[in-house]
Amino acid sequence: MYCGRRGATHAYRRLAGVITTCTLLLQTGAAFGQASGSDQTASSVTEVVVTGSHIPQSNPSRVSPIVQINGGQMKDSGFIRVEDALNQLPQVFADQNSTVTNSATGTATVNLRGLGAERTLVLIDGKRLIPGDPTAGSIAPDLNFIPDALVDRIDVVTGGASAVYGSDAIAGVVNFIMKRDFTGIVVDAETGAFSHANAEANIQSVLGSQGVALPPRNLFDGLAGEVTVAAGVDAPDNRGNLTVYGAYRWTAAVTEADRDFSACALAAQGPKLVCTGAANSPATGQFLVLDPSNFNLVGDLTLDPTGPGNTLRTFDPYRDAYNYGPYEYLQRPDQRWSAGASAHYQLTPAVDLYVDGMFMYDHSVAQLAPSGLFSDVPFSIACTNPMLSAAEVQAFCTNANVPSTGTALVVIGHRNVNAGGRQYQLTHEDYRVVAGVRGSVSGWDYDVSAQVSSVAVTQVDLHDVSLTRAADALDIVSEDGKLVCASGNPGCAPYDVFQLGGVTPAALDYIDTPGRATGGTTEAVASANLTGQLGRYGVKSPWADTDAGVAAGAEWRREGLNYAPDMELASGDLASAGVASPAVDGHFDVFEIYGEARVPLVQGRSGLHDLSLEGGYRYSWYSNAGQAQTYKAGVNWAMTSDVALRSSFNQAVRAPNVVELFTPTSITNLGLDFDPCAGTNPVVDQGNPYATAANCARTGVTAAEYGHIAPSPAGYNALEGGNPDLRPEIADTWTLGLVLTPIKVPQFNLTVDYFDIRIHGVITTIDPDAAIEQCLETGNPLLCSLIHREPGTGSLWIGSDGYVSNVFENGGSLSTRGLDFQMRYRRGLVLPGGRDVGAASFTLNGTYLIELSTVTEPGAPPYDCAGYYGLNCGDPAPRWRHIARVSWETPWNFDLSLTWRYTGSVIIAAASPNPVLQVPFDPADYRLDARNYVDLSLDWRVTKRVELRVGVNNLFDVDPPIIGTDFQSGIVANANTYPGVYDALGRWLFVRLTIRT
Repeated sequence: MYCGRRGATHAYRRLAGVITTCTLLLQTGAAFGQASGSDQTASSVTEVVVTGSHIPQSNPSRVSPIVQINGGQMKDSGFIRVEDALNQLPQVFADQNSTVTNSATGTATVNLRGLGAERTLVLIDGKRLIPGDPTAGSIAPDLNFIPDALVDRIDVVTGGASAVYGSDAIAGVVNFIMKRDFTGIVVDAETGAFSHANAEANIQSVLGSQGVALPPRNLFDGLAGEVTVAAGVDAPDNRGNLTVYGAYRWTAAVTEADRDFSACALAAQGPKLVCTGAANSPATGQFLVLDPSNFNLVGDLTLDPTGPGNTLRTFDPYRDAYNYGPYEYLQRPDQRWSAGASAHYQLTPAVDLYVDGMFMYDHSVAQLAPSGLFSDVPFSIACTNPMLSAAEVQAFCTNANVPSTGTALVVIGHRNVNAGGRQYQLTHEDYRVVAGVRGSVSGWDYDVSAQVSSVAVTQVDLHDVSLTRAADALDIVSEDGKLVCASGNPGCAPYDVFQLGGVTPAALDYIDTPGRATGGTTEAVASANLTGQLGRYGVKSPWADTDAGVAAGAEWRREGLNYAPDMELASGDLASAGVASPAVDGHFDVFEIYGEARVPLVQGRSGLHDLSLEGGYRYSWYSNAGQAQTYKAGVNWAMTSDVALRSSFNQAVRAPNVVELFTPTSITNLGLDFDPCAGTNPVVDQGNPYATAANCARTGVTAAEYGHIAPSPAGYNALEGGNPDLRPEIADTWTLGLVLTPIKVPQFNLTVDYFDIRIHGVITTIDPDAAIEQCLETGNPLLCSLIHREPGTGSLWIGSDGYVSNVFENGGSLSTRGLDFQMRYRRGLVLPGGRDVGAASFTLNGTYLIELSTVTEPGAPPYDCAGYYGLNCGDPAPRWRHIARVSWETPWNFDLSLTWRYTGSVIIAAASPNPVLQVPFDPADYRLDARNYVDLSLDWRVTKRVELRVGVNNLFDVDPPIIGTDFQSGIVANANTYPGVYDALGRWLFVRLTIRT
């Protein structure tokens, strides 16, 4: 057994399993990625503690499947971010990571089974990692906090584990086992960069046809690196240890302009892709002209750069849309400092004191294209405004039935191309301290600990636009032949978006407004755990050699969150924000008791080599959500030492977090797609046969209002916020597995596990569009109750009394089913002459996804995203993914590894036979082809104290699949692809040096 420990007593090693979750490497039949080289050690043991249970086990077989990545495998793959290692696993779906810019939180999160990062519990040495960012609805733990060079192993339990660990372990558990008890000094340094050839001929042809500058043919960019120093010393009596570490990591920015496939925001147009916007993305703008008397759309126009003066023409979404791509980061710049210390001292065999402290400071910057006005807010423009040309007065006023002395109503879209990109500076400071005592008394092992953690977050938004100031700068009059703001406010300058090049630096200075928010999360935990064997009390099956084991414990936890935006963010005045961000402050407490049992029933009999049962129960009481009960049951039946079957059932829960509970409600304009009951003839105007007067009455439309509701050109109102009446989600998780470890094929094992996870009462916001549509068609009373129309007009966008409720609710369900395959085989290599040339090993970890279904709200039909991408399905969910690895462990102090990563093809969700997903789409986005990636690495043990690793990932520089914005279906992707799913930056070259004293 390798536990990454040196100089510790036997009793301490045994107890450390509860915390550090030591496990077998070659005998579990369920391990992946055990790397060759110095990080791999295995031997026989008599007792093992594994992630997913508090009970030590003498038998290496597991009821629940587990996937492992050890530190050696991470180093051989060149990872300096732990989320990159996890995202390669077929059980993990991409979430927040270094390639996310739009809606970036600056965190890194893990999303098991595609059920959401908030449903994956993250642990460090068996104890919770604090929730991450208060600006994200899921507030999932931030993996940036994990010092990757000190990770001994990552255990991933896929499936519910709430009976063992409590809330959030619905999709599974990711447990980071850290290296501790160092002696001496270890320096670990790595650096790497991307080598990429821009050679997408079809895309370059599209760019060239529209005059977009091509990036250089060959690039070497995205430099990143990390230096970690760890040092430790044993106590003079060898009864304790002190270990300290410090690390610094940096990552350079890569913009979308540096890759040909992302240098332009592509759009799908029939079977081809086109570049939106012209070569230099002129600010031609978009003007949606409304008739103020009925709010009907009169014109959709843009400035004509080829015409004389301020002339207008019809807006073309393919030709006139803004090319935002070149500004955005494909890889965010980032700097991280981290430090920590751990110590323990064994006073007696019954008393071992320990303490761990960890700190992280991380600063990242997300950059988007320039801000401006985003066609979602109507402005009142006087027809006498001197900035308007005669053609614009005709279009805005005369054509909209506005008198020459009246006020036009125009929704304006305009980019401030001279202001530079928007930047979101994201800073996180995290602390975590764990202290406790453990020991063994009369054959019972105990662990009592307390933990406090906090995250402090600062977000600064730069180069955004104040809508209030923009309205001020659009209200212009002429005084003494000069254009001035009617308000006379100091600094106000005319914001002339009505002519090409009309926006002056003075106007940009006036409307340019930063936003700032601070906040954080806190967590305190106190827990006590007791484990033991019952054989000494006579509790043992007469047909088994192993005692029954039990564990019991209690835990108290408090989680808090606060978010304090400035007035600009809180009010929703910034154009880029789109919605108000109200302050949040709250906390909840939970008290829990739990118990587990493992009972070997029969061992060593014919057909019953080992038959064991497992069970567990946890009772939780939440101060805000009441009680919750979770339990598990499992059986492991090894018919022989070669073949075993295992099955488990878990009922898991996820309690609502502070964001979901306590966010104040506010009216926002979410740009909802449609109101089926708007227009003079809704059935015809909206193309919806259900939009009859009788059906629209279900949505709150009166007989007098029907046929007189003005459609919105920009969007509809929604009520957003938290809900203090939320209840915990409940999930039922089934697994059924086969384990093969044939004696005649030594060091071979194969596991096949079926998983089935079904979550009920999902905490979610009910999609307002779906609520309106389903209410219209079915009259579902729950959904109809969410629709609130403005009295008298029936509008959902005029004023603040018309809206659709979009607050958090316990609605709908999520479910997923599939098969996990894991195989490992290792064999010594001997030449015909008898010469030993080391050993070869092969590992495979693959998942076949059968189902990934969602029911958005009670009564709604389900839709399945397995094999699809886009729209309601979001990121690609291929049927098959795998990672396979072949390694050669040579006798000459170096090892070689080759890895094959495969991501299967997907098609657009709009092409699904499910009518819930079916909408028109452009054929250019129909399919994302499969991708194969090949990685190579070499580990050279130069001396006993020096180790060098070099490698290349994505050896053949395979580009990601490319899609374009689909104006028919509404699909949009970051950088014209999915960078978290595919290798978007190209070939990664790295070198890593480890020096030990």
